[in-house]
Amino acid sequence: MIDIVFASNEASRNAHRELYHFREQSYIIVTDNLIETITAFKGDLNKLHISSNWADIIKLAVWKSAPGVGDVFFLLRNMGITSEELLPFRDAEIADLFPWLYYGKRFDVLRKICFAARTNVEKHIRNKEARIHCHLTSEDTNRIVASSL
Repeated sequence: MIDIVFASNEASRNAHRELYHFREQSYIIVTDNLIETITAFKGDLNKLHISSNWADIIKLAVWKSAPGVGDVFFLLRNMGITSEELLPFRDAEIADLFPWLYYGKRFDVLRKICFAARTNVEKHIRNKEARIHCHLTSEDTNRIVASSL
């Protein structure tokens, strides 16, 4: 079985490796556009794990290389967050939403975002038979905080 892990950075790789203990050769740190890397990937694999920080998992969940706050609001409303809850963030950056969800213990929403990312990757990856797993990592804790598993 061939498992490959695309990681946003070393911290995301280390967070994944702490739980899964894959060989070093399985990890690819994606410094370029993650969406383009996924769609262009031609390698042989059975499972693709994506271990990403908030910014990259949002890009996958909305399938845009440069999502706007409106894209994230639309995504969050579809995940069960009300417009009233989002009102304080109308002038915020996308990065400001993660601490609110994480420290507010909205793990159900974070998990749904991982599922949305997985669904988009499954739609766009060339190898349609590969199993996809998306993991959201926290830069504060250096751990996986939500997953599509």
